[in-house]
Amino acid sequence: MKYMNWVDISMQPSFRLVALLEETIEYNRLWTLTFHTLTLCVSENPNDPSWIELQETGERIAMRKGQIAFMPAGTPARIRFTEANRHLSIQFRYELFSGVDVFDGLRGYFLVNDADKSLAARIKAVFAEQDPTRRFAAAESVTLAAILPFWPKRLATDLMRLAPYEDALRIMADTVDNRTSVCDLARRMGLSEAHFASAFRSLVGMSPKQWLEQALFFRARRMLSDPHRTIRDIAFTLEFSDEFNFTRFVKRRCGHSPSKLRVGPKGPVTNWK
Repeated sequence: MKYMNWVDISMQPSFRLVALLEETIEYNRLWTLTFHTLTLCVSENPNDPSWIELQETGERIAMRKGQIAFMPAGTPARIRFTEANRHLSIQFRYELFSGVDVFDGLRGYFLVNDADKSLAARIKAVFAEQDPTRRFAAAESVTLAAILPFWPKRLATDLMRLAPYEDALRIMADTVDNRTSVCDLARRMGLSEAHFASAFRSLVGMSPKQWLEQALFFRARRMLSDPHRTIRDIAFTLEFSDEFNFTRFVKRRCGHSPSKLRVGPKGPVTNWK
């Protein structure tokens, strides 16, 4: 007699694609991004290299052609891009619950092993793909393949304690706007405001205000993916006083304007050597 063993899958992580960026840009800036990045360096100048300098350790890593790197959200880093640097960047989050990411607490700049260049080829294929659905699937597939070696042995969040609040966090993430307050979040989670802030931080690993800003950014990002909605309409839907303040919020969260975020790849990219 044969037996079947059932495996209980109680949670379903969600791959959230923030942006696909093909850039040739020159700047020197300190960043602490709220999303992860997987970056392929397509071209560089060895005599004037681009580099990442980790603020917590002082380590500086030069970007080299063909190099793939993974930098988790929350890593304070100074990034120097020279004019010769061309890179393809997949910006994403991988969430267990709304605002709770698999890689929460991981910091650093990790080089991805790609000895056979297969991952580099798959990243380039993402940016050459014309169909939006296939592009998303390809981005998710190659990203998970690249970051799997860096998977934390122990999650920073106690999922069993957080599980009762999953529905509340999901609903808030879907309805949050610029006027949503910490008091609203406390009420939704069924906690008294008196001890809410410290309890929330211990559950989620960030302050309620940080979570609300992050949730608002990702709701805005989803709206920006709809080509039929104007930036002005999105700004007012999310209760911003005007388009300028909405643009400033988005740029503060990710370094890019709403208009740039919604453009995405413009078809096949050629002349990769």
